[in-house]
Amino acid sequence: MSLQTLFFENLSPKQTVFKNSFWLFLGQGIGKFFKFFLLLAAARILGPTDFGAFNYLFSIASLFFIFSDWGVSALVIRDYQNDSIDKEKYIRSAAGLKIILVAVAFLAVLAGLLFFQNPVFKTTLILLAVFLVVSNLRDFIVYLFRAFQKMEKEFWLVLAENFSLLVVGLSLLLIYKNIISLSLAYIGSMVVSAALALILFKNYFSYLKPRWPKDELKKLLSNGAPIMFCGLLSFIFFSTDQIILGKLRGTTEVGYYSIATKIILLVNTIATLLMTAVFPYLASQVHNAQKVIKIFKKTLLAFIVLSLFLAVLGMLSAPIIPLIVGSQYGPSVSLFRFFIWIIVFMFPVALFDYILFAYNKQWLNFWFTSACAVINVILNFTLIPRYGMFGAATASIIAQFLNFVISWYLSRKVMANALKSLPATLNL
Repeated sequence: MSLQTLFFENLSPKQTVFKNSFWLFLGQGIGKFFKFFLLLAAARILGPTDFGAFNYLFSIASLFFIFSDWGVSALVIRDYQNDSIDKEKYIRSAAGLKIILVAVAFLAVLAGLLFFQNPVFKTTLILLAVFLVVSNLRDFIVYLFRAFQKMEKEFWLVLAENFSLLVVGLSLLLIYKNIISLSLAYIGSMVVSAALALILFKNYFSYLKPRWPKDELKKLLSNGAPIMFCGLLSFIFFSTDQIILGKLRGTTEVGYYSIATKIILLVNTIATLLMTAVFPYLASQVHNAQKVIKIFKKTLLAFIVLSLFLAVLGMLSAPIIPLIVGSQYGPSVSLFRFFIWIIVFMFPVALFDYILFAYNKQWLNFWFTSACAVINVILNFTLIPRYGMFGAATASIIAQFLNFVISWYLSRKVMANALKSLPATLNL
């Protein structure tokens, strides 16, 4: 098999999963490195207070855009594998709904400006909202490439975005040294990536012409609702703690906390990318329960071993944080040593969530995970006033542990039921 065939064509399930994994890890790996390097530089240049303010505002802007996808992108990946639908019309309807949702989210941000008095905060929030508008529309094309199992296209988009973010971001930060310059860099990089996305998508440009048929929009809203709510839960798990921490303890402590969380989320990208690469194939095998169970067991074991190794490695290497971002971030070291253990639960949960989604059990997953999210919020309000960022970290670890236990039980039950439904001759 030639390199051209191995890395640019879809010939067999194993080869396609390998190809998709390669391009996802290469693109996201390089892209995450560029963005992470910029954020480290931003943390050093801005200091804990301003860096914390940027992350605080980014979390608020993201809150307004929490409904801007509504699970549409994930539905497109899953349902595109179904040959019984008119794929182009389906995607055009999804594009129509996406445009409506993004517009509503942006208007919500404009309304939210009434709650801010600081002019720098207002300007930054508007700029971040513009970034999220362009990002959401660009991401719709990214998800289409994933549906087509053409992750090599996504590689170039991610590379263009993050390389331009690094170059423009560093330049503006060194000149202006404020959070507005960092926000402008985010917008510029996403515009570059969105323009490239349109160029790479030119052969399927008709797919982006929006449609608004009422019946299809209602169906997308209905099917996407549980995915959207799960996205809301994800936001509660990983962003509301910074909002609550900022309100109760100030943006400086958010700055310390943000460094730790960004490293942890970067590490968790490994599990997310693996599942993103595997999911199209997993979705095509839902009627072969034995195959799904085999994938489940191998992936779970790999995730547990890998997460334990990375947690130990992270704990031992934590002292380098102040060396990289500055001595003023010394309090982040002990926090990170404690907080890094959350990935032992986060890695497997990524697998469990995709299993449940593949079997169309989004609502089941949502109702149980929502209980964990509520517990997380309650614990944040309870622990942060007394323990600060350590209270926020403790709340997240407890909530993720509960989510791990529940999701593990649900995914095993769903696969067991799928196995029972097989004909007796196959269920041996």
